[in-house]
Amino acid sequence: MGSRQIPIKRATSAGYRIPDRTTTKLTSTSSVSLGHAGTNHSPVLSNKEKQAWGDAVRKDHVWREFVEAERRGEKKWHENWSFLKEYDALGNKKEIEKLPEQVPVFSDQIPNTTNQNIGSRINTDLGKNLVHMDFVLTSGNQKKRLGTELLPC
Repeated sequence: MGSRQIPIKRATSAGYRIPDRTTTKLTSTSSVSLGHAGTNHSPVLSNKEKQAWGDAVRKDHVWREFVEAERRGEKKWHENWSFLKEYDALGNKKEIEKLPEQVPVFSDQIPNTTNQNIGSRINTDLGKNLVHMDFVLTSGNQKKRLGTELLPC
């Protein structure tokens, strides 16, 4: 029962070797690992741990730079390309249609079901014909009772 581990070469079912896993320490540390009463850990951060926390600050700085670059790109797009949204593909000026002030929740043309999903008017003649055609076309794929000669013993 020693602490020494025997390295086992890993392989896939196809037979080629998989590279060994790296056993490096994580760069981040939790506040729990910095020190407890009764342990030998010092609350002072080592140089490596300071770099890890510095990386978090650097990542935040990089993120802020990306956000600023996105804002600059948006302003540049409005200066150079925003005219495109005012014209259609043929170069004609688009007419801005005014939206209604209030839209009713329930529609006269599209039915709402009890759980507020849009209905499909399946009870109409067209809906019944579609269901019948679907049944006729897919009936060959449905489970059927086997004949007595095909039943297992």
